[in-house]
Amino acid sequence: MKLTRYLAPISLALALGCGSGDDDDGAAPSVCIGAKCDTPQEVDAEQRAQQCADRQDEVLESSRRAFTEEYVRWSCADVEGVNANNQDDRGQEYCEYFAIVELPGHDALDLGRRYSEAPGDVTPFAICVDGDDSEGCALTISEDEIFDLEDDAASVVGQCIFTSWMTDVPGPLPCSAGNCTPDVLGFPVNAEFFRMKLDTNSNATASSLVSTCAEIRAKESILAPLPDFSDPNDEFQSPFYRGCWMAGSFGLSWRRSDPAICAVANRLAECGCSVPGVSLEQIGGTVVPAQPDAEGNVTKRGFHLGGWDDEFSLPAGCRYVKTGDNSRTIVSCDLTAADITASLSDPKEACREIYGNAIVAHAPIPNDVLACDDPGTQLSAECGTSPWNIGRENGE
Repeated sequence: MKLTRYLAPISLALALGCGSGDDDDGAAPSVCIGAKCDTPQEVDAEQRAQQCADRQDEVLESSRRAFTEEYVRWSCADVEGVNANNQDDRGQEYCEYFAIVELPGHDALDLGRRYSEAPGDVTPFAICVDGDDSEGCALTISEDEIFDLEDDAASVVGQCIFTSWMTDVPGPLPCSAGNCTPDVLGFPVNAEFFRMKLDTNSNATASSLVSTCAEIRAKESILAPLPDFSDPNDEFQSPFYRGCWMAGSFGLSWRRSDPAICAVANRLAECGCSVPGVSLEQIGGTVVPAQPDAEGNVTKRGFHLGGWDDEFSLPAGCRYVKTGDNSRTIVSCDLTAADITASLSDPKEACREIYGNAIVAHAPIPNDVLACDDPGTQLSAECGTSPWNIGRENGE
């Protein structure tokens, strides 16, 4: 691929920063989508190309495909290397997580749970042993207590909490007698403890991403390069790669979720798909409906959490936390004494390693309201009957 032809668009996009761009056809829109201005943004063409190649291998070529007939999917685990010692939470993609640990003789503690959007604004994340003066200690225990934990290695002493309850979806939960889990190890199941905190993990941001990516392709923006169909090695012939490159315009090509979402929105535009009576600027509100709705009701608390087999399956040791609305947006998984002794410096990281790749966020595709009219272009040549199911667009 000849990357030099894409350096100018990147330079222009970065020069725009987070300001608004001209909305005329062919002009670059705002680089940032709402609050979704994560770092790193300033990558060159070769770095973005590598990020998109890596994401494509994960979402198309692995056994954990991002696309199905009904969903766009990604795991709750961070992209490797972006969450060291809880100082960088960028990888928590519409699914945040933390640990709650209750060791014998001690009160339950939440480890690595975010307080707010601010970088590093999390609860202490480490369990320390006498004599350890490391930063981030939430609790200090004796060597004898370590030995006791090792002797009872299979005992459950904590929970990993995974939540996709979006930051801008209000509480309280619609609880009535028996239909809500009241607490997890003493922590009340409410917005303070169990709703996500990163502004990027909001319903409005997800909706805006869908609309923006659809508009970029439809308006032939410089942020959406066309493939060179005469070059069989041009990566831009891949629909996913084209969407990932767009997401990279916003500094998001290192993630899993946003490139996949943008790829679907882009593919819908390429294949002439629309929601009758809804403009491209509004299509995000159909794919990710506003919350609460016009009547004040919360119809979607967040993206459903499930497994790779289906939207209901969970790893062994995990269960849904009941929220009173069957939203399946909070999952609690067992942490054993062995898990804790193996990860004293960061039990939250144990949650990612043990469960994060197996707990999957499912963003639904509203197939029942989409209408597609193939425009007959080279980009739409392989759209098939399910253009959003990238890689298997003909439904097989």
